[in-house]
Amino acid sequence: MQGLILAAGRGSRLKQLTQKKPKSFNKYKDKRYIDIIINNFIINKIDKINIVVGYKKNFFQDIKCKKILNSRWQKTSIFFSLYCARKILSRNTCLVSYSDIIYKEKALKILKRKKGDIVFLNNTNWKKTWKKRFKNPLRDLENFEYVKTKKGNFLTNIGGRPKSITSIKGQFSGLLKITPAGWKKIIGFIRKEKININKLDITSFFSKFVKKYQRVIKIVDYKDMWFEVDTVEDFKILNSKKNLI
Repeated sequence: MQGLILAAGRGSRLKQLTQKKPKSFNKYKDKRYIDIIINNFIINKIDKINIVVGYKKNFFQDIKCKKILNSRWQKTSIFFSLYCARKILSRNTCLVSYSDIIYKEKALKILKRKKGDIVFLNNTNWKKTWKKRFKNPLRDLENFEYVKTKKGNFLTNIGGRPKSITSIKGQFSGLLKITPAGWKKIIGFIRKEKININKLDITSFFSKFVKKYQRVIKIVDYKDMWFEVDTVEDFKILNSKKNLI
């Protein structure tokens, strides 16, 4: 099993915070996000870690992980960064992490243990986080729905704006597991449906995917510390004395 960190994008909504460095080089409690994430993998005995880089790629030179270049980072979105790691994904089970999220090592432990070819970590403590980040959480929340079966919980809907908070069963955490068999399904879907993946984010792609494969993506719950740093305001909240972590 290997780790895969998607860190190619700039994070333009962070404005001056990413003007001179990648977003994952911002700090929480004097530690860079990228170092926190790498340490979470190491604690879970995953020492083969890959990082997809793009914007300010030279910053990653001293990090002792394999780098995969998304040379088209300016014209593509995060799913394309995932695609850039296709050789690794086709041969190894990978735990995949966004690079602008802060979470406990327990999140990867839960994801690692869950059986399934594609597994999403469901942030069940999302209400507390989004109410801190937004006066109106529906501005940023996405649909996240699943069906309960004897074989587990399977994703049925993701992405797009929900009509009400009561319809939401969780939020995608930016953490997922993909086995080679799962990646084969993903690639098969892209080819069969002739999907243009250049501008798709993760949730947009899997929104299309689950319409075709309703009982493929498993859901596993996580209710501990988690925070996403998308904006300057997020950064301020995370580093305030009243932060959530």
